[in-house]
Amino acid sequence: MDKEQHIIQSWQLNAKNWISIIDSNAIESRKLVTNQAIIDAVCSAKPLSVLDIGCGEGWLAKELSGKKISLTGIDVIPELVEKAREKLSGDFYIASYTDIARGKINFSKLFDAVVVNFALIGKESTEDLLASLPRYLSAKGKLFIQTLHPYSRKSMNDYTTGWKQGSWDGLGDQFIQPYEWYFRTLEDWLQLLDRSGFGNIHITETLHPRSGQLLSVIFECGVK
Repeated sequence: MDKEQHIIQSWQLNAKNWISIIDSNAIESRKLVTNQAIIDAVCSAKPLSVLDIGCGEGWLAKELSGKKISLTGIDVIPELVEKAREKLSGDFYIASYTDIARGKINFSKLFDAVVVNFALIGKESTEDLLASLPRYLSAKGKLFIQTLHPYSRKSMNDYTTGWKQGSWDGLGDQFIQPYEWYFRTLEDWLQLLDRSGFGNIHITETLHPRSGQLLSVIFECGVK
């Protein structure tokens, strides 16, 4: 099994555990900072329609729909999509990033914003997906990506692009089968976005409110 498929399999095995963790708001960084950061970033663009890629169990879609935004969600894990459908009305698709990249999903409209929140953890899947996204955005549409801040690995003396060993540390012993994930330096993220057809890239960094530790980076960009 290749690394990309192993990521999907791990999420399939841990879907129920993930739903429980999110519903109980048990991840400190999300509760304190990163959830609100992506909500604020997207809302600042005043979109009428949003495509939430890697929507998971639907927490972000629910938050945005409460702000009178039309939501479409997509995720490869059926159990997560079913949970999202329970939370709110809207269009939710079970499909992979490869399906999106190959145009296999027949969306009925272009979107004012596409959001990918902590959901770009592969290599080829990420590259193929990003290259396809300009076709799904309206003329002035925006792409929003939130991901682990690349500089957080500098303290580990491992600031190099490549596959890294992952873990479910901190989420409980019920999580099983961790996976490798593909890390990119900040410079490589910017180059990838440029190659994928995006420009005017704006960066927002989030910090832990007590320790000052870098938590995430949000990329906001438009189609060139």
